[in-house]
Parts: sequence; structure tokens; C-alpha cells
Amino acid sequence: MRSIRSVITRLQPHKRQIGRLVGLTGALLVSSLLLRAAPRTVKVQLELGPAHRKFVEVRVAYVQAGQELQGVAFAFPEGAPDRLQHAVRLPPGDFEVHTELRPQHGNVQETVARFHAGPGEDDLVHIQVPTEPL
Repeated sequence: MRSIRSVITRLQPHKRQIGRLVGLTGALLVSSLLLRAAPRTVKVQLELGPAHRKFVEVRVAYVQAGQELQGVAFAFPEGAPDRLQHAVRLPPGDFEVHTELRPQHGNVQETVARFHAGPGEDDLVHIQVPTEPL
């Protein structure tokens, strides 16, 4: 008990500096957590299978915890290319990528893939999208 009082007595003249240090440390910690959770640009490349030309529209939805966060659609009147690259802003975490391939005539083909977007990753995310019915 006496040693605690001794420490408090020694620190008493420095309480302003200690308060500033504690406040600055807290602000840095909160800022660090907010920056990690902030959305960032993720580059995605959809790699369509060999029958890619029969599809005239590709729709993509990025779903996290059951909620769609971003979506994009591409139209190709002459048929989709074998690779489709785009960028999307997403927070870090695990995602499902829901794709719909729409042919000129016939049924829509739907697939779901998964990936993890880490904080600060600049890598290109490759998603395989089969073009033949499963």
C-alpha cells in the first residue's frame, strides 16, 4: 500500500504529460482499428470457362455475412471474353462471389465462389467461373 502511494506521489507532478500520453495512445489504437476495417480496392479477375462466348451478360454480387455489399453487371452483345477484370471496394473479410451468366437464349447459369480480402492486399483475386452447366 505504501509503495503505491509512493508511486502516485512521484507521478503527481507529471499527470498532464501522462494524460496526454494515454490519450495519444488511445487515439492511435482506435485509428489503427478503423484503418484495418476501412474498405479498399480489390482487383478481381473472373476466369470464364471455354464456353464463354455464348454469354452476353455477366452479373457479379459480392456478399459478406449474407448481405450484398457490391454488385456489377457487364454486357457483351458479341459474347463474353474468357477473362473479365474489374475493381471493387470492399472491407476486409470473407466473401461469397455470386455470378450469373446470361446467354442470348436459354437459362441463366449461377455459381458461387469464395475468397478472403485481407487488409492492404494488392494482389489480383482470381475467380473460376464455369461456363458449362454443373
